[in-house]
Amino acid sequence: MRSGNTKERLIEAALELFSQKGYDATSVDEIARAVGIKGPSIYDHFKNKEAILQEIVARADEEYDRNIENGREKTVNIRTGEDLKQYAMHAIAFTINNDMAIKMRKLVAIEQFRISVLSDRATRQNITNLKRFYSGVFAKLMAEGLMVKGNPEIIALEFVAPITLLIQMSDREKDKQYEVMKTIEEHMDVFVERFFIKQ
Repeated sequence: MRSGNTKERLIEAALELFSQKGYDATSVDEIARAVGIKGPSIYDHFKNKEAILQEIVARADEEYDRNIENGREKTVNIRTGEDLKQYAMHAIAFTINNDMAIKMRKLVAIEQFRISVLSDRATRQNITNLKRFYSGVFAKLMAEGLMVKGNPEIIALEFVAPITLLIQMSDREKDKQYEVMKTIEEHMDVFVERFFIKQ
């Protein structure tokens, strides 16, 4: 088997185990066993367990940033509440079903109070980036007279905070995914009613 394949399998196995048990509770030997190699063989691919975590975080951040950047191009088409809803529901459907995103959210939930890189990631992706992204969209719509004027950063938080909590519920209780999506859609309907100016 080629080295690259083993490295990829180690990353996948580590993320799976970290998301189930946490980083601290997962041993190098467990990761190795999950891909059918001996523990010391991991060091042919990674310096240590922390290097595996760093690689996982880097890849997850790269995927997240790529999706945000792709989404940014589509925001120019948001002119109405329905446009916002369609855009956001599409993005949420992706993140709620993306295996890597789900496992990263679970890992972050377990380790965010112990590992600073995961704490920073939780703040950045659950609050800072979403607030910046949607406040930019809302500021533009307010300037064009399409949304009620207000503080776009606070309004962005009002938009994303319930969605973030509901996505976490979906991660915990997969059988409630339909209910979660329905509730998110209802939240968006109320948000649009409150903040968009009818044309």
